[in-house]
Amino acid sequence: MNAPEVLYGPGLYETMPGAVYHALERMSASGAKKMLRSPQHYKLMRDTPNEPTAAMEFGTAVHAGVLEPATFADTVICAPDVNKRTKDGKAEWENFCAANAGRTILSPDDFARAQRCIDAVREHPAASKLLSGAKMEMSLLWDDAKYKVPCKARFDAWNHDLVIDLKTTQNAAPDDFPRQAASLLYHLQAAGYFSAAEHVLDMTPQGFVFICVESEPPHAVACYAMPSNAILAGGLLWNFALERYAAALATGAWAGYPQTVETMRYPAWATKFEI
Repeated sequence: MNAPEVLYGPGLYETMPGAVYHALERMSASGAKKMLRSPQHYKLMRDTPNEPTAAMEFGTAVHAGVLEPATFADTVICAPDVNKRTKDGKAEWENFCAANAGRTILSPDDFARAQRCIDAVREHPAASKLLSGAKMEMSLLWDDAKYKVPCKARFDAWNHDLVIDLKTTQNAAPDDFPRQAASLLYHLQAAGYFSAAEHVLDMTPQGFVFICVESEPPHAVACYAMPSNAILAGGLLWNFALERYAAALATGAWAGYPQTVETMRYPAWATKFEI
């Protein structure tokens, strides 16, 4: 058991550092997505986490600027313009990275782009109203009542009895973002967060709302509420992930795909022919 599990039992934590939260061995929305693929994929994610991509670091910076502006300068920094192909440039870059370990480092262009995204969210009427007076970066820890497994969720924001989630995206248009949300299992995330509120806050949220900001100009912003039928569908996936997690914890077996020959579930469109 890691030290964070000893220090943090079930409950609401409003000032838990993000690094501590992510280190906790508890089922989360991102973990559930891996668990749905297989317990083996989940265990790999926990044992050897991937390095963040440039897009992930950009999203982290926008989150910090929107949700925690008071500490933005402490967590995000603009990289110097150095020529890393030269010996002196490489040395300067290495010294800069060492001096700013733990901070999100963005190129000058990406830093300016992140600032424009932050400003766009702040200037959007619905987004600014959703975030005004909100509690930011709340961490909720609980043991699931049915499956008896440890779980966690970290709300971007909580306000008006709504879970509010900030997303940077390539396309926030109303005919595109819902497809992204379905593909990325955002309804599973919503269901997990509803479970968090019901276990820890003893209430069912009034809704799950996205604030979406496009990462490229003109940095358009849109706000969307997750429909209730999608949250219900996400709940089925969440429970299936918890069932797998409970079995893996109980047996110590983190299975991959089936060990037998399976019949393919072929896509319907591939077997339709017009004559």
